[in-house]
Amino acid sequence: MWRTWSSCSWPCWRSLSTCRTMAQPDQPQPAEPTNRRRQRRSRFQRVAAHLWSEWRIEVLIVLLIAIGTFLLVERMQIRETIVSGLRSGFRALEALGSGTLQGIGAILQNTTLSDLIGYVLLLGALIFVVWRVRWRLVRSPRFTVHKCPRCGNDLGRIHRRLTDRVLSLYLPVARYRCRNRDCWWQGLRIKPGQPE
Repeated sequence: MWRTWSSCSWPCWRSLSTCRTMAQPDQPQPAEPTNRRRQRRSRFQRVAAHLWSEWRIEVLIVLLIAIGTFLLVERMQIRETIVSGLRSGFRALEALGSGTLQGIGAILQNTTLSDLIGYVLLLGALIFVVWRVRWRLVRSPRFTVHKCPRCGNDLGRIHRRLTDRVLSLYLPVARYRCRNRDCWWQGLRIKPGQPE
């Protein structure tokens, strides 16, 4: 039996000439992918990401020029509002800075030579402790072995998070995930081959 338009398995937005099921005998048809919208979205996201990575500086420059031109040409009170906000912000920063400088000056006036030497020694000890903790962590087998702590399988690198990148300023870490699909452990490990 021939399929009619009402029994067409394709969406009604297709024309009669492009509908695959209109003029074919009744037989199983391949199902339309359910993730077509997701595919389109991911294609758009890839194109947008590519354009942004190539042209982000130029886009930001154009936006700055447009905003600057708008602020110069507009007839509303935006300019006065922004200027008064900036002035009050600069006044607050100036008050904070002068208060901080006065506090530091008072501390320095009341500091003796033995206090100054004590501060220097404490700062040196703190720097030494931070360096030694880093040295221990870089050499620790717990953080340098690239095996899953749960199941013992190999680990694969994955993208780092923002917190991982911040931590990497102090300690060279990378994010790993267990390759065993039943485990999927995820965590940080020291990057291999890092200077100690």
